[in-house]
Amino acid sequence: MTDKDLRKLNRVELLQMLLEQGRQNDALRAQLDQANAQLASRQVALDEAGSIAEAAMQLNQVFFAAQQAADQYLENIRTLSGRQEAVCAKREAESRSKCEQMLAETQKKCQSLEDQTRSRCEAMTSEAERKSAAVWDEAKLRLDQLLAQQAGLRSLLNMVHEETGGK
Repeated sequence: MTDKDLRKLNRVELLQMLLEQGRQNDALRAQLDQANAQLASRQVALDEAGSIAEAAMQLNQVFFAAQQAADQYLENIRTLSGRQEAVCAKREAESRSKCEQMLAETQKKCQSLEDQTRSRCEAMTSEAERKSAAVWDEAKLRLDQLLAQQAGLRSLLNMVHEETGGK
């Protein structure tokens, strides 16, 4: 704005302009303070590093420490993996042993049941044969008795027939 334009403004407008410039001035000072703080922190970092070579050496140390940590982590993982594999192998061996034991017990029980069944079948067959023989003996005895009675009847019939003269 020119001086002529400024003279045309009244006091309120001039005060408002003055207040606005004060606000802008405060904002610019805040930015300047922030920039100075950043510059100071950079200066401190450069002072600590001393040079780019020192900064690179510090970075190398950080990378070396990170590599060592990564190597240690991988070694721990390998160790834990080996332990886990050993635990799994042990559990597998125990499971196989238990399965084999259960299979042997089952086979033994099956054999025992088979032997018991065979024994009962033999006993039942023997009992059936004994009863069958007893029935046959009884039937033979009755048949023999019947034949004996029939032979007696025949002889009586023959006698009666002979006495009657063959009529």
